[in-house]
Amino acid sequence: MQNTEPLVSIDCITYNHEIYIRDALEGFLMQKTDFTFEVLIHDDASTDKTVNIIQKYENKYPDIIKPIYQKENQFSKGIDVIKQFQYPRARGKYIAICEGDDYWTDPYKLQKQVDFLETHLDYGLVHCNIDKLYDKTGKIIRDANKNKILLNCSQIDIFNGLLTDQYRISTATVLARTELLSKAINNFDMLDYMMSDLPTWLEMTQLSKVHYLNETMGVYRKVRGSLSNEESTYRSFIMSGLRIRLDFANKYTTPIEIKDKLHRDYLRSMLLKAFYSKNQKLSVQYYKNMKERNIEMNLFDKLIYKSITNKMLHALLLGVDKIRNIIIFTMKYIVRKNL
Repeated sequence: MQNTEPLVSIDCITYNHEIYIRDALEGFLMQKTDFTFEVLIHDDASTDKTVNIIQKYENKYPDIIKPIYQKENQFSKGIDVIKQFQYPRARGKYIAICEGDDYWTDPYKLQKQVDFLETHLDYGLVHCNIDKLYDKTGKIIRDANKNKILLNCSQIDIFNGLLTDQYRISTATVLARTELLSKAINNFDMLDYMMSDLPTWLEMTQLSKVHYLNETMGVYRKVRGSLSNEESTYRSFIMSGLRIRLDFANKYTTPIEIKDKLHRDYLRSMLLKAFYSKNQKLSVQYYKNMKERNIEMNLFDKLIYKSITNKMLHALLLGVDKIRNIIIFTMKYIVRKNL
């Protein structure tokens, strides 16, 4: 079977995943399937020992492990590595996704998902439940994506659920038809956003049905220092997610109440960004957009807006915000310690 075309191509993006990549690779290699698969690894010029580890696996499993080792970081150059390097070389009928800091725990993950798509031709993507591992503390939240809303949803429900964050798809659990996935990522510019997974899933709901398997098959590792978790980029990451949802709500048919809420949420994120950065130009843009949408500011938002040009008020609100953040951090710490 080594000479046959792989049925599944596993897309794995890595960068400085020295302490994680073994778990990801072992999760791939333990898969028990009646078909062949390939592991397409893209290392974006890691500066730690990630490359050395991958090379050892490549030497041991040359028919499975297919790496690209970049000499220069492609992400920093604004190059979309998924479109440029990963999907064009995928030979499989299906693509599974797992980044180098996540890993699979079910040896039959691929087999179960392929079996579903092979027998349900009107579905283009299948995903499942996942555990969440907090890298800093080692605490694990079991079945982190377990939600009754995920079961027996219509395509409209899934699309609207993704917009409102009531329906979630964990990237490390996805298996999709290569043809549809390639089409989905070409329907938008990934470099417009700080995340590529959410717009991909939103596009996929417009191309085919999506199915949720209520089984836990992997671990999403919440790593400090990633774009979504780093304090310096967290607010921009959240704002980008809101922008994605608003863009897709406008792009496709969406209930007006969802559109209105997304507009309010996005504009408030703009106000908060202006507040923290003292960006008067952005605050003026926020005020103009609020007027255009006929959205009334509440009292607290009015104070935030006025504080951007009032040093004393800004300092006062910033102090209140710091106290609030300390309380929230303390409560989260207590909850995690008692998980």
